[in-house]
Amino acid sequence: MKMFKVTALAAVSILAFAACSSGGSSAAPSSGGSAAAGGAGQAAACANKKGSSATEIHVYSSLPLQGTNTPQTGAMVEQIKATIDGQKVGAYTIKYISLDDSSAAKNGNWDGAVEQANANTAANDPDAMVYIGTYNSGAAKLSIPILNQACLVMLSPANSYPGLTKAVTGVTQPGEPDSYYPKGYRSYSRVINTDDVQGGASAEWALANGSKSAYVLDDGQTYGQGIGRAWALHFGQVGGKVVSANGSSESYDIKATDYSALAQKIKSSGADTVFIGAITGNGTAKLWKDIKAANPSIAIYGPDGVNEKTWYDGTGSSGNGTYLTFGGVDISQLTGSGKTWAADYTTAHNGTQPPFYAAYGKAAAQVALAGLLKAATNDRGAVLSAIMGTSAVDTVIGPTTFDANGDAKGGVISSYQIGTAWPPSYKGVITQSK
Repeated sequence: MKMFKVTALAAVSILAFAACSSGGSSAAPSSGGSAAAGGAGQAAACANKKGSSATEIHVYSSLPLQGTNTPQTGAMVEQIKATIDGQKVGAYTIKYISLDDSSAAKNGNWDGAVEQANANTAANDPDAMVYIGTYNSGAAKLSIPILNQACLVMLSPANSYPGLTKAVTGVTQPGEPDSYYPKGYRSYSRVINTDDVQGGASAEWALANGSKSAYVLDDGQTYGQGIGRAWALHFGQVGGKVVSANGSSESYDIKATDYSALAQKIKSSGADTVFIGAITGNGTAKLWKDIKAANPSIAIYGPDGVNEKTWYDGTGSSGNGTYLTFGGVDISQLTGSGKTWAADYTTAHNGTQPPFYAAYGKAAAQVALAGLLKAATNDRGAVLSAIMGTSAVDTVIGPTTFDANGDAKGGVISSYQIGTAWPPSYKGVITQSK
């Protein structure tokens, strides 16, 4: 049985639990219950949801615009605005409104109270037709129910926790995803791959690289726990041994100032590998340093939540050698209009290549614009149906089609390794064979 494959790629408030589908899953995914793409629930929620303006349609985004995320999210806002602001939809002109869902109180990370306020702001604007966001899956858990009740379609460039759209045994929580859709119909979609796919592919990659025993950590948030559980589950399924608590992902204290005791615990476990499911702002710099100080030879794997320069700026040389993934296509592998866009972006930004999520922010905006043009009206129900029914829309990341859950069909997982400096080397596409 083939356990791993890598190629150089030529294709491209209901629940308040505390980034990035398609492809195979390490556990059986399903739609998770009765929520459907339309029906009586949508008809009731979407009744009388026509905009009040005779000239404007509003498109909102809600992303964290402070802290370690800003190189990604700032580029996303720029690309969303360039794609949709001022565009015409019949007699209407699109007005783009960017909202920040981070706060100083959360050290620049996403803030649940702020995200809920943003969702309510958009829901209460009769001319709002699309909500692009969020960046963090935990934030999406809070806003999806608000927008579902208001018949306002939500389109994410970055959320990758599978439980937002489907149930995956051993990874998602009981009641997901239906608990996020109080009106009983689907109103959320995304252009990025889900973490059951990313975690599974990364786990097989580790096994192929010689890992036999792994300690799996997460930052206790929705994204980190989801991808940590997915990685641990699949690593065990393909023949590896998980030595962290309960044979699964173990949450670390993101507020701790020292992880030396945890690092010694990992070393004593005999693990030859650590997987860390986290976002950069959740103590990762110190965590990497302490783990490497205790055991310099241990292999460390991280997901797209830390695959950014601000993470490496924090870890310094402790990040060297780290294996990283991204739940989508690498910028260097874009083709057609995507390749042209990347070249133009690089030229316009003095030789700086677009960050990963700039392409996915652009793609989300392209899907939103295509849906608005298809609906050709300022009626939320019509716009929602058009976007949820997205099929073969040309975007910078390739043709985009949503399945019945709102997940993008197709897509890839990209792999990287840090050398002795940023950026990491692109290693190709990794796949999950089981």
